[in-house]
Amino acid sequence: MAKFKTVASFTFPIEAYLAKGRLEVEGIPAFVAHENHVWANWMYSQALGGVKLQVLENNVEAANLVLEKHLKGAYESDLDSEFPDIEENHCPQCEAKQYESRLSLFSLITVLLTFGIFAIIFPLRKKHHKCRECGFNWKY
Repeated sequence: MAKFKTVASFTFPIEAYLAKGRLEVEGIPAFVAHENHVWANWMYSQALGGVKLQVLENNVEAANLVLEKHLKGAYESDLDSEFPDIEENHCPQCEAKQYESRLSLFSLITVLLTFGIFAIIFPLRKKHHKCRECGFNWKY
């Protein structure tokens, strides 16, 4: 009977799934354990030792090599060649890459009110943009 060994532990399930995807691309079958506990209550992550990434016993060495490269960012150049413009935002009218972003007044007021009343902080997203070259305004 095949036994699984834990090769890495992560705080969040998404990190474990990214590493699992890298292992599977390299031909190493992997399994993510304890993810449901963490999705249900993220505070359990530390108590359980994190979300575990496991592989078969005979794949531990190969998995450790791949994960070491993965965690050091060795595969990021593959992303750049596959998706060259993933980080490039631009003006939809003139394609310029120089633009300014700002928060909407509604978003700012909503965040201030929820923090003041419920002590909850929501992430702020700058949705209003203005091109520095042509002056075009857009929301995203």
